[in-house]
Amino acid sequence: MRSIRRRLLLWLLSGIGLLLIVAAAGVYLEIRDEINELFDAQLQQSAYAFPRGAVAPAEIGDVDDNDDDSPLQNLVVEVREPGVAKPFYHSQAHAVLPAHVHPGFSNPVINGQVWRLYSLEARDRHVEVAQPLAVRDTAANQIAKQLLLPLAAALPLAALLIWFGVGRGLKPLRQTARDIQQRSDADLTALDTTTLPGELRPMVTALNELMKRLVQVLQGQRYFIADAAHELLTPLTALQLQAQWLQRSSDVHEREQGLLELRAGIERTVRLARQLLALARQESKSVAVVAEINLTALAREVVAEQAGTAAARQIDLGFDGAMPLQIRGEVEALRMMLSNLVDNAIKYTPVAGRVDVRVAHLDGAGLLRVEDSGPGIPAEDLQRVFDRFYRRAGQTAAGSGLGLAIVRNIAERQGVSLNLSNGGALGGLVVECRWPIAAVVG
Repeated sequence: MRSIRRRLLLWLLSGIGLLLIVAAAGVYLEIRDEINELFDAQLQQSAYAFPRGAVAPAEIGDVDDNDDDSPLQNLVVEVREPGVAKPFYHSQAHAVLPAHVHPGFSNPVINGQVWRLYSLEARDRHVEVAQPLAVRDTAANQIAKQLLLPLAAALPLAALLIWFGVGRGLKPLRQTARDIQQRSDADLTALDTTTLPGELRPMVTALNELMKRLVQVLQGQRYFIADAAHELLTPLTALQLQAQWLQRSSDVHEREQGLLELRAGIERTVRLARQLLALARQESKSVAVVAEINLTALAREVVAEQAGTAAARQIDLGFDGAMPLQIRGEVEALRMMLSNLVDNAIKYTPVAGRVDVRVAHLDGAGLLRVEDSGPGIPAEDLQRVFDRFYRRAGQTAAGSGLGLAIVRNIAERQGVSLNLSNGGALGGLVVECRWPIAAVVG
């Protein structure tokens, strides 16, 4: 399980550790520079401070190599007379300095070690003062260690402070989680964001928006269930009454007529249940399976399927689709949408009327047009007919009021714009479905 607290601790400690390394490198280099300047000044002062008079070797002599407490242990001094290679004074026997060195500082190699040497050329003597560079490195390392060890020792303390600090900073997040856990399933009210820190507020705001949409969905489902129960109750009650009437009837002709009406009622109820199921399935889909579809061929298939229904009502059902129209969409959903549109047009068109279905390209977009010779829809009802279970007053055609609701639901999911109008070439209702240019393949 990933932990924000651990990740923050890791990143912060890594950053602090990196800063310590950079600081240590900077401090060490600065100490090295200061040590070099200090020891160079020491060499220079030692050369100038040497007595001007001639000094016999016996007066100072060589210092014992094993005398670690001697201040001259790491400092070698040689004094020569002008023009003479052999020094008349040498402070240590184990390190012989090079003769005829140019005045100033240099870094000769003596006995396999790099030394720092200062040469002073005077009128009566030539003084050379030298010291191994390793002495400077040792001094710099000791000083750096004394400075940086306390910082390194403070790293665990910093980790502890960060651990508790991050935990305290995440306290509002844990409190918000507890508030959500303690809520009942029915409590979908918005969470209070006034006391939350700025970093947590966007997430809680997004969660509130999600709960708001969830409330709308649940409310829509409740309305849908109530409407569906009401719509199913009416035909089921009628079927119950018809069955009771048939049970009491003794006339053969009446029983046959009653059976026909009972069968028709059952078919209407089954159709209503199927439409309810189709609408519920469309609304519950979370992922659309999009594929490339030949809309012209699909519309032709739907028209062919509805040809029998149209012929039974003596309706001239025509199709116009000379050019193939390739679009991206859900094939079964679009088939249902087209079937509902054509079925709706046939149902509300008078006997011996006409229904035309046309598929075409329109300025790079896709167009499906279903037109009938029926009475059309009053202007005030053009948008309301998309509502579930809505049926206009005085309407005699059998229906559940779900056909256009399913059409609108599918169209919204497919990104198709719907437009209803009256008074087309056939004089009735005109339904236009337009696919955007981005959805048209060819």
